[in-house]
Amino acid sequence: MSSMHLMLPEYLLAGFVLLTLVGNMVVGDRVRVASWLGLIGLLSSFVVSASIWSVSLKPAVLLNGGVVVDNYSLLVNLFVLLAGIGAILLGWGETRWGQEFVALVLVSVLGMMILGLAGNTIVLFLGIEVLSLPLYILAASEHTAAGGEAGLKYLLLGAFSSGILLFGLALLYGALGSLSFINFASLTNVGTPMMWAGLSLTLVGIFFKLGIVPFHMWVPDVYEGSPSAVTQLMAFGTKVGAAAILLRFLDFGFYLSPQWWGPALGYLAVLTMIVGNLLALPQTDLKRLLGYSGIGHAGFLLVGVATHSLDGARAMLFYLLPYGFAVLGAFAVLIFVAGNQDSVTLSDLKGLASRRPLMAAFFIIVMLSFAGIPLTGGFVGKFYLLQAALFANQPGLAIGLVVGTLLGLGAYLRPVQALFSPADESRPVPQWTVGGAIVLAVAIIGTIGLGVYPTPIVHMVNQSANFFWLH
Repeated sequence: MSSMHLMLPEYLLAGFVLLTLVGNMVVGDRVRVASWLGLIGLLSSFVVSASIWSVSLKPAVLLNGGVVVDNYSLLVNLFVLLAGIGAILLGWGETRWGQEFVALVLVSVLGMMILGLAGNTIVLFLGIEVLSLPLYILAASEHTAAGGEAGLKYLLLGAFSSGILLFGLALLYGALGSLSFINFASLTNVGTPMMWAGLSLTLVGIFFKLGIVPFHMWVPDVYEGSPSAVTQLMAFGTKVGAAAILLRFLDFGFYLSPQWWGPALGYLAVLTMIVGNLLALPQTDLKRLLGYSGIGHAGFLLVGVATHSLDGARAMLFYLLPYGFAVLGAFAVLIFVAGNQDSVTLSDLKGLASRRPLMAAFFIIVMLSFAGIPLTGGFVGKFYLLQAALFANQPGLAIGLVVGTLLGLGAYLRPVQALFSPADESRPVPQWTVGGAIVLAVAIIGTIGLGVYPTPIVHMVNQSANFFWLH
């Protein structure tokens, strides 16, 4: 297999984007045909990525160093494709969001995959923009006042953050004279004010996508106004792409100077974990609660990067999967409960335990995983992050992680409590959908599987991190 064939997952997905657009023009039932084409494209790319991933795979540097294909990038592919499949199934056959919904989801997922491949600043910026532009449209695809606000706010703040990112990348090129991450650390003029300014602005642009405090204020409003299927893609896929490029960017390009960026990331991680989970406590709207929850989980992910260690990289990669399964499960239940409503509040969950006991049981499992309760994937992920912080002799990160987890426990138990409150008989009984049921089943199997027997995924993550951690 030639090296360029290693990019077959990206080629496949790009091809299905074109097929979906053509299908929208030539067939009658456009939404259903587009949904099937999108699902087949995502599944095909998922299978190909899984088949290429191998313990014996050698990293390939392509396109003059702009693209790095290795087990790390292939693992990122699997995660973001899972998020894309979830978005298609949760929005299956939905006509309110327009016939281009599926194509836009595929393009955004392609941008997330590009971030996993990025080996220089041009591909980094390209991935961020390909990821973001479709999401600006999708965020506003719910034709309500909240949907318009979500789209406008995400567009304006996203464009502002992209400008900051581009300015930072330009300063890095001016200071270092190179675009490639792997060349940054070996350049003789490392440490100039221009370089540190460029690094700081670049990190701000990436932190916006992750929802790191203080660059998080857009998250709850955009989550609330966007369609739930799109919000799931933002909550899971965008975090995977942004976390993946942050790890590769810092630990390829600036691994010789962690004493400069490591402490700053540590402080931001602690602040994000505490602020995100603290603000989630009083929320009554479930989307806003999950939005602030996502901010807190971004802080947990940042712990793995801030430790600047192989254990931290492995822990961050592993944590993405149980977090993603919990997001898939939570939004599936949210869509069931919402029905034709635009939002779901805690009061809408009342009586679910008696009216839909299986649905309520599944929702409890994903909430417990978010909280990090034993026998769930969330517990194993938090344990690995805590272990990485302690092994790196950073007790402050460990304490912040524990405090953030305890605050999150209070936020996640409130929806669980609402399940057992007396039901409002005037509300219709939540109905299952085929796509949502598939997503929820996969989420529950993944959540419990990672909590009870995480060894295969741990092995896969360790191998991916080992190939990535070349130095």
